Amino acid sequence: MQRFVIYFLITLFVSGTTYGRHTSGAVADIERGIISNYLKDKNGNPLDYLILIGTAEHFDKNKEEILNFLNHLDSKKKRFDSDKKFLEYVFYKVHSKYLRNFEPLTDFSEILEQGKYNCLTATAYYAIILEYFGFHYELRELTHHIYLKVNLGQETILFESTDPVNGFIENSSAVDAQLMAYSSSMNASLSDDNFDAELIDLYQLIGLNYYNLAIKSFKIDDFKKSYVAINKALIFHKSPKLFTFLNFLLEETNLSPLEKALVLQSINLS
Repeated sequence: MQRFVIYFLITLFVSGTTYGRHTSGAVADIERGIISNYLKDKNGNPLDYLILIGTAEHFDKNKEEILNFLNHLDSKKKRFDSDKKFLEYVFYKVHSKYLRNFEPLTDFSEILEQGKYNCLTATAYYAIILEYFGFHYELRELTHHIYLKVNLGQETILFESTDPVNGFIENSSAVDAQLMAYSSSMNASLSDDNFDAELIDLYQLIGLNYYNLAIKSFKIDDFKKSYVAINKALIFHKSPKLFTFLNFLLEETNLSPLEKALVLQSINLS
């Protein structure tokens, strides 16, 4: 059975179908199309990519839900006398309406369908909203976490998406303390006291969401889906830890050196 899985993976990639095959019909066509467009000109609608991660069974419905929510927020914005107050409203409104149950290995669409979220999916949702309203923000990647920093002139606000009670951090001393906590946790995990959280963009965050799907799929022994997901992840974010997972997956599926070479060559990662 294992040899069959390996053979299937090789034929999957050598034939050039490097994405979209774990979905079906129109959704697979959409996914192939937008990823192909991204490979050509490195742009596209990040929301589409995020909604497609996972099964994407309700792509149109989920996209309509988010667009309606953005319109709702837009209608509320004029009621606030400062951007900071509006952002505070946004942070807690998203949590109360969508982010109900924290689960580490969930897909973006599960926010809308089941209220499940993790730091990657919730931060991506906030980033989509900030993009829509034109706020200047930064995405910072840690080893096992990600957070969002919003710059309002001379003020800095942190979005800690996993904290529904105190996750909107606006006080300057609280911001400094939280940043120190992030740095301390990272340094402890890496034994490196010179580490800075990596600045990434929204497309790289999409890659990390695919990476999360790859891990999730591997844990349930769906090696095909895991392999496809990590390949998609590397399209958006060529991070060392993603390559590490790719190599790990190759080892765990017992690919021979020749089989590894064929797979890596076929997805242009060798």
